Amino acid sequence: MKIVMTLGSLLLLAMMSISGCAKIPGTTAQEQVLTIDELVERTLTDLYEQDPNTKEEITSSVGYAVFSNKITKVPIVGAGSGYGIAIHNASGKRTYLKMARFDVGGGWGARSLRPVIIFQDEAKFNDMINGRWSAGAGAEAAAKVGDAGAAGGGSAGDAGNDQGYTFHMITDAGVSATVTANIIRVSPMKLKD
Repeated sequence: MKIVMTLGSLLLLAMMSISGCAKIPGTTAQEQVLTIDELVERTLTDLYEQDPNTKEEITSSVGYAVFSNKITKVPIVGAGSGYGIAIHNASGKRTYLKMARFDVGGGWGARSLRPVIIFQDEAKFNDMINGRWSAGAGAEAAAKVGDAGAAGGGSAGDAGNDQGYTFHMITDAGVSATVTANIIRVSPMKLKD
Protein backbone atom coordinates (compact mmCIF):
# COMPACT_ATOMS: atom_id res chain seq x y z
CA MET A 1 0.00 0.00 0.00
CA LYS A 2 2.88 2.35 0.82
CA ILE A 3 4.35 1.82 -2.67
CA VAL A 4 1.00 2.66 -4.28
CA MET A 5 0.75 5.87 -2.24
CA THR A 6 4.32 6.87 -3.14
CA LEU A 7 3.73 6.19 -6.84
CA GLY A 8 0.45 8.07 -6.67
CA SER A 9 2.16 11.04 -5.03
CA LEU A 10 4.91 11.11 -7.67
CA LEU A 11 2.36 10.86 -10.47
CA LEU A 12 0.30 13.63 -8.92
CA LEU A 13 3.33 15.94 -8.73
CA ALA A 14 4.17 15.21 -12.38
CA MET A 15 0.58 15.86 -13.50
CA MET A 16 0.35 19.07 -11.49
CA SER A 17 3.55 20.42 -13.04
CA ILE A 18 2.24 19.59 -16.50
CA SER A 19 -1.18 21.08 -15.74
CA GLY A 20 0.41 24.37 -14.70
CA CYS A 21 1.42 24.95 -18.32
CA ALA A 22 -1.94 26.02 -19.77
CA LYS A 23 -1.21 28.07 -22.87
CA ILE A 24 -3.38 29.32 -25.68
CA PRO A 25 -2.04 27.97 -28.99
CA GLY A 26 -0.58 30.64 -31.26
CA THR A 27 2.66 32.58 -31.61
CA THR A 28 1.02 36.02 -31.59
CA ALA A 29 -1.88 37.59 -29.71
CA GLN A 30 -3.84 37.72 -33.00
CA GLU A 31 -3.40 33.95 -33.52
CA GLN A 32 -4.43 33.31 -29.91
CA VAL A 33 -7.60 35.40 -30.33
CA LEU A 34 -8.45 33.39 -33.47
CA THR A 35 -7.92 30.13 -31.52
CA ILE A 36 -10.25 31.33 -28.76
CA ASP A 37 -12.88 32.57 -31.24
CA GLU A 38 -12.89 29.16 -32.96
CA LEU A 39 -13.17 27.41 -29.58
CA VAL A 40 -16.18 29.53 -28.58
CA GLU A 41 -17.95 29.06 -31.92
CA ARG A 42 -17.42 25.28 -32.00
CA THR A 43 -18.33 24.78 -28.34
CA LEU A 44 -21.50 26.89 -28.41
CA THR A 45 -22.62 25.18 -31.63
CA ASP A 46 -22.22 21.78 -29.97
CA LEU A 47 -23.88 22.95 -26.74
CA TYR A 48 -26.91 24.45 -28.54
CA GLU A 49 -27.28 21.30 -30.62
CA GLN A 50 -27.30 19.09 -27.53
CA ASP A 51 -29.37 21.40 -25.32
CA PRO A 52 -31.25 24.12 -27.24
CA ASN A 53 -32.39 25.77 -23.97
CA THR A 54 -28.82 26.89 -23.28
CA LYS A 55 -28.99 29.42 -26.12
CA GLU A 56 -31.61 31.45 -24.24
CA GLU A 57 -29.80 30.82 -20.95
CA ILE A 58 -26.61 32.39 -22.37
CA THR A 59 -28.49 35.28 -24.01
CA SER A 60 -30.20 36.23 -20.74
CA SER A 61 -27.14 35.64 -18.54
CA VAL A 62 -24.71 38.14 -17.02
CA GLY A 63 -21.94 36.42 -18.92
CA TYR A 64 -20.41 33.08 -19.74
CA ALA A 65 -17.07 31.32 -19.99
CA VAL A 66 -15.88 28.71 -22.49
CA PHE A 67 -12.76 26.58 -21.93
CA SER A 68 -10.60 23.95 -23.56
CA ASN A 69 -9.36 21.57 -20.87
CA LYS A 70 -7.17 18.44 -21.00
CA ILE A 71 -7.41 15.98 -18.11
CA THR A 72 -5.29 12.95 -17.21
CA LYS A 73 -6.64 10.62 -14.53
CA VAL A 74 -5.32 7.49 -12.89
CA PRO A 75 -7.37 5.48 -10.38
CA ILE A 76 -6.80 7.77 -7.40
CA VAL A 77 -5.75 11.18 -8.72
CA GLY A 78 -6.11 13.33 -11.80
CA ALA A 79 -5.09 16.75 -12.99
CA GLY A 80 -5.78 18.96 -15.95
CA SER A 81 -5.21 22.39 -17.35
CA GLY A 82 -6.69 24.56 -20.01
CA TYR A 83 -7.45 27.99 -21.33
CA GLY A 84 -10.55 29.92 -22.22
CA ILE A 85 -12.45 33.16 -22.22
CA ALA A 86 -15.15 34.88 -20.20
CA ILE A 87 -17.51 37.18 -22.08
CA HIS A 88 -19.64 39.76 -20.25
CA ASN A 89 -22.92 40.08 -22.15
CA ALA A 90 -23.78 43.72 -21.41
CA SER A 91 -20.35 45.20 -22.12
CA GLY A 92 -18.92 42.59 -24.50
CA LYS A 93 -15.70 42.65 -22.43
CA ARG A 94 -13.54 39.58 -23.01
CA THR A 95 -11.24 38.21 -20.31
CA TYR A 96 -8.75 35.46 -21.20
CA LEU A 97 -8.42 32.78 -18.54
CA LYS A 98 -6.43 29.72 -17.56
CA MET A 99 -7.97 26.76 -15.76
CA ALA A 100 -6.44 24.14 -13.48
CA ARG A 101 -8.27 21.08 -12.25
CA PHE A 102 -7.43 18.52 -9.56
CA ASP A 103 -9.45 15.32 -9.01
CA VAL A 104 -9.42 12.72 -6.27
CA GLY A 105 -11.45 9.52 -6.70
CA GLY A 106 -12.12 6.51 -8.89
CA GLY A 107 -11.69 6.38 -12.65
CA TRP A 108 -8.89 6.70 -15.18
CA GLY A 109 -8.14 7.96 -18.67
CA ALA A 110 -7.19 11.05 -20.62
CA ARG A 111 -9.71 13.27 -22.33
CA SER A 112 -10.41 16.67 -23.72
CA LEU A 113 -13.27 18.67 -22.28
CA ARG A 114 -14.86 21.97 -23.16
CA PRO A 115 -16.55 23.35 -20.03
CA VAL A 116 -19.12 26.12 -20.41
CA ILE A 117 -20.07 28.11 -17.32
CA ILE A 118 -23.11 30.38 -17.59
CA PHE A 119 -23.41 33.05 -14.88
CA GLN A 120 -26.69 34.48 -13.61
CA ASP A 121 -24.92 36.30 -10.75
CA GLU A 122 -22.76 39.37 -11.53
CA ALA A 123 -20.64 38.96 -8.38
CA LYS A 124 -19.82 35.32 -9.22
CA PHE A 125 -18.89 36.33 -12.78
CA ASN A 126 -16.62 39.11 -11.47
CA ASP A 127 -15.03 36.71 -8.99
CA MET A 128 -14.18 34.37 -11.86
CA ILE A 129 -12.57 36.96 -14.11
CA ASN A 130 -10.57 38.30 -11.15
CA GLY A 131 -9.25 34.86 -10.16
CA ARG A 132 -11.28 34.57 -6.96
CA TRP A 133 -13.61 31.81 -8.16
CA SER A 134 -13.35 28.05 -7.98
CA ALA A 135 -15.89 25.28 -8.33
CA GLY A 136 -16.20 21.73 -7.13
CA ALA A 137 -18.38 19.03 -8.58
CA GLY A 138 -19.40 15.52 -7.58
CA ALA A 139 -20.16 12.57 -9.79
CA GLU A 140 -19.35 13.11 -13.43
CA ALA A 141 -20.30 11.01 -16.43
CA ALA A 142 -19.42 11.55 -20.06
CA ALA A 143 -20.76 9.83 -23.13
CA LYS A 144 -19.79 10.26 -26.75
CA VAL A 145 -22.46 11.64 -29.05
CA GLY A 146 -21.20 11.68 -32.65
CA ASP A 147 -17.91 13.60 -32.66
CA ALA A 148 -18.66 15.39 -29.41
CA GLY A 149 -20.35 14.42 -26.19
CA ALA A 150 -22.16 16.04 -23.33
CA ALA A 151 -21.51 15.51 -19.69
CA GLY A 152 -23.08 16.71 -16.51
CA GLY A 153 -21.25 17.21 -13.28
CA GLY A 154 -23.12 16.86 -9.99
CA SER A 155 -25.06 19.83 -8.71
CA ALA A 156 -22.94 22.28 -10.68
CA GLY A 157 -24.68 21.14 -13.84
CA ASP A 158 -28.20 21.55 -12.54
CA ALA A 159 -30.19 24.34 -14.16
CA GLY A 160 -32.04 26.61 -11.81
CA ASN A 161 -29.60 26.15 -8.97
CA ASP A 162 -28.98 28.89 -6.44
CA GLN A 163 -25.20 29.00 -6.99
CA GLY A 164 -25.41 31.87 -9.47
CA TYR A 165 -24.10 29.79 -12.38
CA THR A 166 -24.70 26.59 -14.34
CA PHE A 167 -21.94 24.30 -15.51
CA HIS A 168 -22.10 22.37 -18.80
CA MET A 169 -19.50 20.02 -20.25
CA ILE A 170 -18.77 19.07 -23.85
CA THR A 171 -16.41 16.12 -24.40
CA ASP A 172 -14.33 15.78 -27.54
CA ALA A 173 -14.00 12.00 -27.62
CA GLY A 174 -14.48 8.77 -25.81
CA VAL A 175 -16.70 7.42 -23.11
CA SER A 176 -15.62 7.71 -19.53
CA ALA A 177 -17.14 7.71 -16.10
CA THR A 178 -15.60 8.86 -12.89
CA VAL A 179 -16.71 9.47 -9.36
CA THR A 180 -14.56 12.26 -8.06
CA ALA A 181 -14.25 15.16 -5.75
CA ASN A 182 -12.68 17.85 -7.88
CA ILE A 183 -11.58 21.41 -7.63
CA ILE A 184 -11.58 23.70 -10.64
CA ARG A 185 -9.60 26.92 -10.31
CA VAL A 186 -9.76 29.75 -12.84
CA SER A 187 -7.50 32.81 -13.09
CA PRO A 188 -6.85 35.56 -15.65
CA MET A 189 -4.03 35.29 -18.20
CA LYS A 190 -2.39 37.59 -20.74
CA LEU A 191 -2.11 36.95 -24.44
CA LYS A 192 1.30 37.04 -26.11
CA ASP A 193 2.66 40.47 -26.94
